[in-house]
Amino acid sequence: MTQQRKQIHRENKAAKTLGIIMGAFLFCWLPFFIWYLSTTLCGVKCDTPKEVISLLFWIGYVNSALNPLIYAFFNRDFREAFRRLLR
Repeated sequence: MTQQRKQIHRENKAAKTLGIIMGAFLFCWLPFFIWYLSTTLCGVKCDTPKEVISLLFWIGYVNSALNPLIYAFFNRDFREAFRRLLR
């Protein structure tokens, strides 16, 4: 029974980590995709300032910086490897 509990605990932890990773991805990239889709459908009529476009891209790029931090926070093996790498 304890082996089964450990397996369930590992699966729950993996599901939680995956949910957080997917949530961060959506939070970071969804504004860009919404803008891109609306601009494509709207055509020339919709003019977006370059600063806004740049901001949307950078918010998306932040996702790439968040992934290692999320993994390091939620995964013990990754955290230890990350520590060894930084030392």
